Amino acid sequence: MTVLVLGLIIFLGIHYIPLFPGVKRAIVGRLGEGLYRPAFAITAVIGFVLIIYGKIIAHPPVILWTPPEWSRHLAFSLVPIAIILLVSSYAPGHIRRWVRHPMLAGTALWSFAHLMANGELSAAVLFGAFLFWSTTTFVLALFRETPPPVVKGWGGDITAVIIGVILTTLLMNFHMHLFGVAIIG
Repeated sequence: MTVLVLGLIIFLGIHYIPLFPGVKRAIVGRLGEGLYRPAFAITAVIGFVLIIYGKIIAHPPVILWTPPEWSRHLAFSLVPIAIILLVSSYAPGHIRRWVRHPMLAGTALWSFAHLMANGELSAAVLFGAFLFWSTTTFVLALFRETPPPVVKGWGGDITAVIIGVILTTLLMNFHMHLFGVAIIG
């Protein structure tokens, strides 16, 4: 569990830096723009690897609660929407304009759905941390940014939905192999 928590602190901590422009400016001033981006990326990857490793070694599981059956259906409904939102953050379109921060909204939906459907301590720590980070970051981002420019056409949105559905289908079919939990079949 210590490795998981350390990974979350590193990964989510580095992602809080952009929310504090003064801190980011100080770090960029010290490292320079050319080193800041790779240092950010390397630190995020290290945190992510620790999260994965920490979640894998967090067994035997400590069960906090037994999730009700409806929570699996909730996750089954929310995760595809979350993935479409994540994809739409890279595709300029109406979804991105309406939601403003679709990656954060998608992460919040994904983590909420998984938090409701999992009763293990390690899952509660993992998904609770991501839910807290994504919701606080989403709210703070709404106060400091203007909406993206108006877009014409629906190409970005259609692309986001198609890619989101494809990714959701792949994740559903390979969830057991990737994460050790079968969600279909």
